[in-house]
Amino acid sequence: MLWLIASLFLLQTAIHWLFAPVVQLLKPWFELDVLPWMLAIVGIWLFTGRSSR
Repeated sequence: MLWLIASLFLLQTAIHWLFAPVVQLLKPWFELDVLPWMLAIVGIWLFTGRSSR
């Protein structure tokens, strides 16, 4: 029983250690802090495209 608790503790620690940087990188995307920048980039991309004339 003790080895089960220890292995679960180690597994949880390893998963947290591996995914903490991923969460830090993706946090602005989920909080929509990046949304105005993405809209600006898409708008500039659309306005600088080739005209059909």
